Amino acid sequence: MIAGRLSAVSGVQAISLSIAPRRGAVSLVEIAVLASCIIAAAVVSNRYAVDIMIRTFLWAGLALAWNIAGGYAGLISFGHAAFFGIGAYTSTILLLNFGVPPWFGMFAGALIAACAGALLTRVCARLRGPLFILSTLAAGEVVRIAALNWRSLTGGPEGLEIPPVPNVVDMVFKSQWPYVAIIVAYMLAMFALSAWIEQTRYGYYLFATRDNEDGASAIGINPSHTRTAAMALSAATTAIGGTLFAQYFLYLDPTHVISPDISFQFALICAVGGLGTASGPVFGALIIVPLSELLRGLLSQSTSGLHLVIYGIIVIVVILYFPSGVSGAIGRTVSRFFPAGGFAARVQTEKYDAQA
Repeated sequence: MIAGRLSAVSGVQAISLSIAPRRGAVSLVEIAVLASCIIAAAVVSNRYAVDIMIRTFLWAGLALAWNIAGGYAGLISFGHAAFFGIGAYTSTILLLNFGVPPWFGMFAGALIAACAGALLTRVCARLRGPLFILSTLAAGEVVRIAALNWRSLTGGPEGLEIPPVPNVVDMVFKSQWPYVAIIVAYMLAMFALSAWIEQTRYGYYLFATRDNEDGASAIGINPSHTRTAAMALSAATTAIGGTLFAQYFLYLDPTHVISPDISFQFALICAVGGLGTASGPVFGALIIVPLSELLRGLLSQSTSGLHLVIYGIIVIVVILYFPSGVSGAIGRTVSRFFPAGGFAARVQTEKYDAQA
């Protein structure tokens, strides 16, 4: 099976355009959804609605970053809040203490997070399944506790506050619209990166390693190097999202920024939308984030905690009845109307050898 997948990428690599979402292709459904997000960002003027959009698009980009490790490489991580916090705190500390603009500080945070992700994967290389998940959760808690106690650097429990003085250099804006543009660009860049990975040789290496590590090793793939690179890339892109979060909210504290809840949210969004797909995290964020905000606004004042109960029930129903996520459900629905798979426009790209 693995050999068949790898042989599929030998010779001419094809970029496919399909109707329904599927791995290795950009679908018309995905294009329509992303275009709708851009149009909504351009035309919606209500301040509260714009705030929900910003949160939704940011979480979509962060979930796409998590999906590189959790969905493509099979490295289910509950410690990504550490990488998120590293990105947020690095850019903020560089800005407040050294005057380094976040436009550059975000890449410093991404580099540190990538090194941390690679180190974590190397240290936990022999752990699998629940043991690896627990190790990532423990790593995230170590970073959170360190941030709580390192007051001279992180501000401790009081956190850090970015001066709310509008300045393009400091990525602080008076209006919400620059934030919308930046975060939409981040989401689109993460989607493009995910779609590109699915169609590359490295992407096939990731899928092969995730599905059958022994078989992948037998045909010359190094599972350790493949997983380490995936975690490093996932950590770096998560850290960039952490910087955008810090610049939008202008306040950081370890309890909320490096919280296990953030890591769980990444995984939940991907599970609801479709794990291991480029479109899944986007669909998941478009459902989860507005739904949680809507329920909180409607029910939080009537009965304490009721909105969380309803939110949890809806999420459980989606996961039980749509095990492949919303993306898979859309693909199955479209295939009923287009049993032949619709159409595919293939663009020839560079030939390469599929061997390691």
